[in-house]
Amino acid sequence: MKEGTKSVLFGCHQFIIHPLFITIAWKKIYGRWPKLWQLVCIFLHDVGHIGKDYLSDYEQKRKHWILGSRLAKLFFGWKGYHLICGHTTQSGCVRSKLFYADKYSWLIAPIWWLRLNDKIEGFDKHRTLKTWLKLMKENWENNCPKGSHQIYLEAKE
Repeated sequence: MKEGTKSVLFGCHQFIIHPLFITIAWKKIYGRWPKLWQLVCIFLHDVGHIGKDYLSDYEQKRKHWILGSRLAKLFFGWKGYHLICGHTTQSGCVRSKLFYADKYSWLIAPIWWLRLNDKIEGFDKHRTLKTWLKLMKENWENNCPKGSHQIYLEAKE
């Protein structure tokens, strides 16, 4: 099974749990729940990982936003496209509200979820959970100059 498929089905991009934490992060950051169209985009934003080896092939990771953005454009027009496109620096799009909620979701996620991701995706081979949380917190406090995948790759080296 490809890394991205495993991630969307069971791991850190899991199609129900990850979006729920993003939704809670959205409320914490913006003081309100996302609108229905934004909520659908939150659930769609990482579908482009399916069928990709996103951890071992950066080019595949770099393009993961395309499928979700195209679907969002089909459903909601350009506003949906830009919300998903802007969730990652790899797209070259302006950061959207989803960018910040996505990054903050890792700081509010319960430890059980993070530990499960360690087991499923093998993060514990590269760093401890404590180190990962420290790096994510520092990134958040510095206005997220790096994407979480970039932090993952740097910590792996």
